[in-house]
Amino acid sequence: MELRDLRMFLALAEELHFGRAAERLRISQPPLTKHIQQLEAQLGVMLFDRNKRSVRLTPAGSALVQEARRILSQAEVAMQVVRRAEHGETGTLRIGFVAAVIYIGIEKLFARLERDLAGVETVWEEMGSSEQVEALRHDRIDLGFAQVQTGAAQMSAHLVARTPLVAALPATHRLAGKRRVDPAELVEEPFIVIPRESAPGYFDLVVSTCLQSGFSPNIRHYARHLLSVMSLVALGRGVSLVPRTLGRAALPGVVLRPLAGAPAQAQAEYSVIWHPGNQSPVLARALGLLGVPAGK
Repeated sequence: MELRDLRMFLALAEELHFGRAAERLRISQPPLTKHIQQLEAQLGVMLFDRNKRSVRLTPAGSALVQEARRILSQAEVAMQVVRRAEHGETGTLRIGFVAAVIYIGIEKLFARLERDLAGVETVWEEMGSSEQVEALRHDRIDLGFAQVQTGAAQMSAHLVARTPLVAALPATHRLAGKRRVDPAELVEEPFIVIPRESAPGYFDLVVSTCLQSGFSPNIRHYARHLLSVMSLVALGRGVSLVPRTLGRAALPGVVLRPLAGAPAQAQAEYSVIWHPGNQSPVLARALGLLGVPAGK
């Protein structure tokens, strides 16, 4: 039983006249008659009592009317769902993010995703930058917000925010009262960082900033997230270099001081990253909302 046959049957059931039904369907009468006969043969019942003067529904025909309307309605809904999915208007967008992006002033981007992807379910999961790359590679997420270099590990990336590093010091530290801190003044201090395997972009940035200031950092402690780094600083376990925007976390016991004489490239860069082979219409739509140029 084809949808076309049901549409022809329903037109005849509502018009009860072959000529009017054929005109409504924009076909000639013989094809309509043939389809009705084929449908009756397929079902093994008579759907209409008809003669030269009238056409009437049989009990079987009356029963089919409601079913035909239901089936055609469901088919229309299915077609609309498929069309919306094709244009990225329905579905799920799986997003990974490092905690630091919450504080880097891209709330408008997040709000735009939630507002303009109405009908799309967004699922957010916190994970490190390297974890995001692996999750993208194995199709566990569609989109990530991470601190990575453009094109890292065969992923596509688009810069969304840049923020300078600052010194994170315990509130009781000898340098806490200074307006600015030269990285070289931290040469003897124990450093707290995120392991390179979790955040290679951040780790390399901290190390390179110290090396360009004339020393290799004395890394003593590790934490999985920047907020955990800040917590260890607050406990007096050491110092760190963190993105300036983490000051918005207002963690007690920690002071952030701008760097004096730091290299110009001592800035944390955050990018939206995705797998170039992901052809999801939802992803394509999200990238457009995030300002990623078409075809990037």
